[in-house]
Amino acid sequence: MTILPLADRIEQRKKVIQECLLEFNLPLDTHYHEELLTFDKIPVRSSKNFAFLILTYKRECSIGILKKVSDQPAGIVRMLRSKGFVFKSDPNNPRVFQFRNLSGETCRGILYYASPIVQPRGRTKELIDKSIAACVSAIEIYNKPDFKYREESFAILMVNAWELLLKAKLLLDNKNSLRAIVATHPDGTIKRNRSGNLLTIELQSAANRLSSHGILDPRCRINIEALIEIRDNAIHFINTDISIQKKVMELGTASLQNYLSATREWFNRDLEQYNFYLMPLSFFPQMSISDHTIPEGSEFATFLKYIYELEKQFPSNAESNYNITLNYEIRIKKATDPDYNVFVTDSTSEGMAIKVEEDDVYRRRYPLSYDKLTEKLTERYSDFKRDKRFYDIKKSLEDTSIHGERYCRVRYLDSLENKGSKKTYYSPEIFKEFDKHYTKR
Repeated sequence: MTILPLADRIEQRKKVIQECLLEFNLPLDTHYHEELLTFDKIPVRSSKNFAFLILTYKRECSIGILKKVSDQPAGIVRMLRSKGFVFKSDPNNPRVFQFRNLSGETCRGILYYASPIVQPRGRTKELIDKSIAACVSAIEIYNKPDFKYREESFAILMVNAWELLLKAKLLLDNKNSLRAIVATHPDGTIKRNRSGNLLTIELQSAANRLSSHGILDPRCRINIEALIEIRDNAIHFINTDISIQKKVMELGTASLQNYLSATREWFNRDLEQYNFYLMPLSFFPQMSISDHTIPEGSEFATFLKYIYELEKQFPSNAESNYNITLNYEIRIKKATDPDYNVFVTDSTSEGMAIKVEEDDVYRRRYPLSYDKLTEKLTERYSDFKRDKRFYDIKKSLEDTSIHGERYCRVRYLDSLENKGSKKTYYSPEIFKEFDKHYTKR
């Protein structure tokens, strides 16, 4: 899948906006909010919904102008509100989503976007539960200490988990109607399998539908396609090559992060009770990646070239909810090395005791001081301010009784007794929560 660079996507969106203005006989110099050029939660084609969005998103628009789009806008407002767009209402009647401006004109206006939280039920919930079961099974199989079909099995189960999750999202957005995921012939008739049961669409079709509405993140989609490539190649060869194994782990780690983000955003499901990690290859015996080469022209080399090309477009980014791959590194050095990260403190017949330096924990997991955090937030969002709203959000995320140390960690001057002056450091994970409250640039 080819993803257009941001500049090209902006130009493409400008053309769609112009087409929309022409279709509804609106002035071509109509003012609209610049965020619509990059915002991924809006329609990608000209429509009444899109025209309504252009005229009302983060600005007021008179009813007179909106009549050029529709004489009965209630349905459009209802649909946009169901997608998460929050309309300004009449102060005297909060259920009426129109108001009078300072000039006395009756207007409509969208204040902001907030991901709608809908409680999955029926078929949707069943698919989500099956998807999570497949994902957990993929992790458990991958983490077995001696399993010869590790990467292929993980990819097969993880692809299955994604297919079920994407279909659950389509069901949720279509009021649990099976028509949203049923496969059909060109003449519109429903496809059935050999036993006569309904056939549902394949994973790629589900991804296409969600991508066309800006729901499925492009990086997440590419990651899924890379997993499909591993699954499809599984029948041809076993991934015994260590470089293949390392790259599959990086793909798998990113896929799990993407999966956690999607289940949280789409279904408000938090999977913290599961151990969503893959055992690093460095912990498996007789595996060494250093000084390792793959014969050029082999099927392994072809596969790795395919993955490397994808990674060039979108390198790993810890601040992003979605990635194609996530790099990992484990280093074990002698305690005499002044720059060590991990060292052996004791060795017995039962194994090794490993000690992790506290400085390294903060450097890698909690690299953001308060000043650095606010600096990043200012760069990241167009509407960020250090006001009561920000401090309330920050305070809630610092509550370890609810979130543990997922978003931040307090460091004391006396780290042994947790006494004395203290300072809070933040994880890049916190950006994912602030994304729900502020507008990205």
